[in-house]
Amino acid sequence: MEKVFERPKFAGTMMAAVPYRDMEWAGDVILKNFPEAPCLPVMTRGIKWMFEGIPCVAIDRENRRILLDPSPERENELLEFYDRYIEEDLDYFATTPETAPFFYGMLERLKKSRPPELKWVIFHTAGPLLLGDTIRQPDGNPSIYNETLRDVLIKGTNIKTRWLEKKIREEIPGVEVVADLPETTLVNFTSAGGTGTREDIITAINEGFSGLTCLTWIHCCANIDWSMLTDCNVDVINFDAYQHSDKAALYAEEFKRFLERGGMIGWGIVPVIDALLSGETVSGLVDKLQEGIDLFVSKGIDEELLASSSWVLPSCETVLLTNEQSDVALNMTKEISEIMRGRYGFD
Repeated sequence: MEKVFERPKFAGTMMAAVPYRDMEWAGDVILKNFPEAPCLPVMTRGIKWMFEGIPCVAIDRENRRILLDPSPERENELLEFYDRYIEEDLDYFATTPETAPFFYGMLERLKKSRPPELKWVIFHTAGPLLLGDTIRQPDGNPSIYNETLRDVLIKGTNIKTRWLEKKIREEIPGVEVVADLPETTLVNFTSAGGTGTREDIITAINEGFSGLTCLTWIHCCANIDWSMLTDCNVDVINFDAYQHSDKAALYAEEFKRFLERGGMIGWGIVPVIDALLSGETVSGLVDKLQEGIDLFVSKGIDEELLASSSWVLPSCETVLLTNEQSDVALNMTKEISEIMRGRYGFD
């Protein structure tokens, strides 16, 4: 059965990684700005919470990093992993309160004081290519280039994402779940010096999302061949519209087909670099977003379809901002969402 989702109509939301370390502050900011589509925050620079249930993990304590070690001594871990994966033992891959208290804290907050506007709950983890590009093997090479580890990361990401979807549905019944698996380093695979083929990239992304019944979302803030993502089995493509609307519009025909089959676009219009954010206003960013929309429309995309299929959010995570700067960025996102909804009659 084909998945059918409600159109966002310029709903505002955000990416997960934030600078806040106080759960109450984070919850207040998120629900004040995005009561319709709150995001479960990631309130740590650590990534341990992504690797529970994943084999071959090695801790390099001297350099304070996680490695993936495919040595023969880890064979029993691999066998256990594949057994659990084949059995679809989702709970084996659970993210626990010990590693992700922020995840559980926000779920509890939503359960206790569910906003009347609530339609979507968004969660983020890393896409398999991003993890494989950033997590190294003991020899220093990216783990994605080891055949065994590549398969582990794709399958591990997938089954952990399926558990996260299940957990949110259990805790917040009746809400639409949104799974975002960002692939922010795709340019490393597709550049002249990259080693990824188009087919390999699409396959990895599709396998990462396979089996999910929720709305699927992918974020890339670099400028890439956007037809790779329009050809993936994903529902939302989120890009840095502050810097790359004109470049994405070069793929208007591909985006047109994507939208016509039910796809949506996340316009990352609020910059999350301090020097850029401090020089912007809501009205200026609304104008910039409208320019991007008009450019897509000028290339043959139906404006009503595009507007109804559009989300509004910051260009990337706010984690590198201060708490106060993050507050500003998220509040600007909310205001832009409200203005665009009014402009297009979606109030």
